Amino acid sequence: MRTKGRVATWAIGLVSLFGFPALHAGVMPIQGTWVLDSRNSKNAPDSIKNIDLRIMLKGRELFTQRLFEGAPVGDPTVLVLDGVPREREIAKGTMGAMSGAWKANGKLIEQVIKTRAANLLEVVQTTNVTVTDDGEVMTRVQTTVQAGERNERVLIYRRKH
Repeated sequence: MRTKGRVATWAIGLVSLFGFPALHAGVMPIQGTWVLDSRNSKNAPDSIKNIDLRIMLKGRELFTQRLFEGAPVGDPTVLVLDGVPREREIAKGTMGAMSGAWKANGKLIEQVIKTRAANLLEVVQTTNVTVTDDGEVMTRVQTTVQAGERNERVLIYRRKH
């Protein structure tokens, strides 16, 4: 009986260590409300310049709620941080696969969205999210590849106090 208990404890430890890097590395301080610093961002579209982000982390799920003047806009985006692509509606009427994963020992979140444009060419958007150690600045680097063309935007957010 003791052997089964030891094996179970050992298995849980391995899953925690290898399956969920953020659990053993210390999760970056991403939770909170963030305001776009459009002056220091690169290629930020006008459509997000007055939109704040409220981010919550519950287990392996990252919830991102867009806010306009403090009020929620639409439903929150839920990203499961397990690396498994999930089919979902990405934008109104556009289906695609979204996946998210912890990287860099829990210091980076990688989100990948794969969709098809109207011309049926694949569009892949990869967003790498980091937060400074002091928890005051979040950087979202978005790289979009479509038909061999690569576009990048860097969005800098400041924590709202």
